[in-house]
Amino acid sequence: MSLLRGISNQPGTDYRHSSRPPRLDLSGNHVTGQFSEAMEEDSGQTISSMLRTPGIRLDRTQTIASFLDIDDSDADSMRYDDIPLLQRTDEFERPAKKIGVTFEELIERLIAPKMSRADNNFLEIFLCLYRKFASPGQLFSSLLSRLDRIRDDKSVHYLTKIGAQFRIIEVVAKWVGTYPGDFARPTTRRNVEDFIRQLAAEPAFFAASQQMRRTMEYSVIEADDTGWEKADSLEDTPLDEHELSIRDTARRYMDMSESLSSLGVDDPIERRPSASSSLQTDAGPPSGPVGKIHSFQFHSYEDYEREAATMVPTYTLPLTKFRYHIFMDTQNDDIADEMTRIDWVMFSSIRIRDLIRHVSLSAEQKEKCRAMKNVNRMIAHFNHIATWVSNMILMREKAKHRAQMLEKFMNIALKLRQLNNYNGLAAVLAGINGTAIHRLSQTRALVPTEVQKRFARLVLLMGTQKSHFAYRLAWENSPLPRIPFIPLHRRDLVSAEEGSMTMVGPQGDRINWKKFEVLGEILLPIMKSQGTPYPNLSKHDTARELILDCLMPTDEEVR
Repeated sequence: MSLLRGISNQPGTDYRHSSRPPRLDLSGNHVTGQFSEAMEEDSGQTISSMLRTPGIRLDRTQTIASFLDIDDSDADSMRYDDIPLLQRTDEFERPAKKIGVTFEELIERLIAPKMSRADNNFLEIFLCLYRKFASPGQLFSSLLSRLDRIRDDKSVHYLTKIGAQFRIIEVVAKWVGTYPGDFARPTTRRNVEDFIRQLAAEPAFFAASQQMRRTMEYSVIEADDTGWEKADSLEDTPLDEHELSIRDTARRYMDMSESLSSLGVDDPIERRPSASSSLQTDAGPPSGPVGKIHSFQFHSYEDYEREAATMVPTYTLPLTKFRYHIFMDTQNDDIADEMTRIDWVMFSSIRIRDLIRHVSLSAEQKEKCRAMKNVNRMIAHFNHIATWVSNMILMREKAKHRAQMLEKFMNIALKLRQLNNYNGLAAVLAGINGTAIHRLSQTRALVPTEVQKRFARLVLLMGTQKSHFAYRLAWENSPLPRIPFIPLHRRDLVSAEEGSMTMVGPQGDRINWKKFEVLGEILLPIMKSQGTPYPNLSKHDTARELILDCLMPTDEEVR
């Protein structure tokens, strides 16, 4: 570059109006203004290309303006300004970003090594929601093809090959244990059983095969294809003897479990591993005052579902002064514990896919879907609690008696908040802030000021300001165990489901995974909450009767 510093314009030579650059004599100490024959023959080289040539820079005496005076008569070069606007845009436009992902790309990510928490969350989200764009048979065939490809690859080290096979088997085991209903169709079930038998022949995979075998044998597998999900083809071929024996064994097991449950005996047989397989609320001998039972255990969704079916309100006990005194004499902790126990049982009976079905199906499909009864039961219980709170406060005619009942429910609401039972807390607030109670100004005036201040903070917590910002912040930071505010999360699922399409792309063959990530952000905290039960909840029969069996007048009877 030091050679270029001594460049000076030769007399009679003006490089500004030349269509070709000067020839540099790198072997000597000066640069001539002559042009070589090679440069004369190369008429396609322009100033712009010269500026991009490495090792050459402008002389300090020359300015940028000198190069702007280039003769426009150079036909071999074309300025950018001469390009039409539309042509210029098309030529320099960046390539469009691909929309969505393919099913094969999702499978590759599914079996990739888990390097972060996001990878583990991806497995949970995919297994829960893949039925929206793929059938179980399609997913299982894709996993098997990759397993065979890894097994036949001779260029991979043995340990690397075993690790890749373990990751695929881990996905299948997680899938079988969490969603056994995906294998209800005869063809898919036979394929899985053949796969398990092949794994049992390999010593490295024997333990995984036995776990999946127990799951397939002791699980009552029923398909619930109600329109929201991709399903395998239903063949007319009858089941073989082995499948019929498995179904009979599972049916006999369910009958025995129901008989033991009716007798109040804990189920001693190991149930299928699931998201709620290790849910235990308390273990220990009965103790405490009469009417309390401190030991109850549930091991699966089916156990919770049977218990939740017994918690439907009966409306048999009339609201009288006698009932009023019983309620006032009952401890606030006992009522809050019983309300939380009922909410927890109903919440744990809901499968995660039930929430997806509830926001994806039409009204007619919901009536045909048996799984909707768990979600509908919890929604109905929420409305029952709100109505029950209002009727309990309005039971007495005098303001001082109503104020005592109102104060008691405000304190119960505080206990529910301490238990992180946001669903029960929202139901109590709905009953207190309803029109029938909110207009009782004289009754509220008799409630102590300190109690009203604590209650006002709970109202702000569950308020609708900034899209329930206070509740969402508290929900994210609340320790386990906890019960979510189901109506709000259901509304979020509806917004995510209806806000974007499942399949995108010009041909509609690419998966809009961003939609499923939004759904996963809603569902993952709920799944995590179901896996951690309350350790010290107690069952109180008196509080249960007051909550579920009180006879409340309807609007027509009041009129």
